[in-house]
Amino acid sequence: MSIDDIWYDDEAGPIVRLYAITGGRTEAPAGDFTLSTIVQRVPGAVPDGELSLAESTIVQLTERPVSVSEIAARLGLPLGPVRVILADLRDARLVTVPRSRDVAERPSLSLLQQVLSGLNSL
Repeated sequence: MSIDDIWYDDEAGPIVRLYAITGGRTEAPAGDFTLSTIVQRVPGAVPDGELSLAESTIVQLTERPVSVSEIAARLGLPLGPVRVILADLRDARLVTVPRSRDVAERPSLSLLQQVLSGLNSL
């Protein structure tokens, strides 16, 4: 069963209304979780209670660093509700926004000099 099968019915449309998924909330705290924000599951974090389908799916998706836009696309949900759910998961200490160096190692100085040299030769 795909995520599309869970959220959408061909005849009825969306099965669960967005306001039900987010508990009626429409916005995450200001400035949190832009389209390109990278989110990752907190290693070893265990939820205090039962997670909703959307929450558990997000926790699974964030086993590796993933952008907010990719999470929204995979869930088939608009960005707003996904940001609200992510804020809840962050507050529950299940996901985090890793620092950039945690996601990928920085390039070496020699690589940056080679790139700059190549750009200058254009």
